[in-house]
Amino acid sequence: MSSVSDKKASLRQQIRKARANREPKPAETTRLSEQLGQFCLDGKLKTVAAYLPIDGEPDIQEFLSWALLNDIKLLLPIVSGDDLNWVHFTGKTAVGQLGFEEGAGKPANLETADAAFIPALAVDFSGNRLGKGKGYYDRALASSKVKRIAVVFDDEILIELPSEAHDQKVDAAISPSKLLWFRN
Repeated sequence: MSSVSDKKASLRQQIRKARANREPKPAETTRLSEQLGQFCLDGKLKTVAAYLPIDGEPDIQEFLSWALLNDIKLLLPIVSGDDLNWVHFTGKTAVGQLGFEEGAGKPANLETADAAFIPALAVDFSGNRLGKGKGYYDRALASSKVKRIAVVFDDEILIELPSEAHDQKVDAAISPSKLLWFRN
């Protein structure tokens, strides 16, 4: 296995297997949501892009509820063809094009967000993010200037990840016990 794409595929498989075997830990979920909320408070963020967790992704549902209660505007992605579009999230969901729950709301522009909390399978100390392999977030972030924060579990912060030219780096990573900045 020599190509970068093969290395990424192998790593994705390993992380998905680890996530499938991960026991839910309510305290970890709460701590992650507290981290995200504190990030918003510290940065005085008024609008953030986030996600509805699926397939073992770090659960940020508590954060979403907290943000709505604290007048932080939320933008959530919806799949449209090969792209992500964004909607203003008010708590309503609908089944999307790929068969899972997505936010439902009026169309939104990602550039209005103060920061974007994006799911990742892993992140490294250079800000490389390993996604699920379909490129949705890479395409959505390619021309965006929004601050990008990968959301991962503690053990998914790695020394180094294989990356390719189209992979979009993140500015920071948040896990249940860590906040790491990678570049200014």
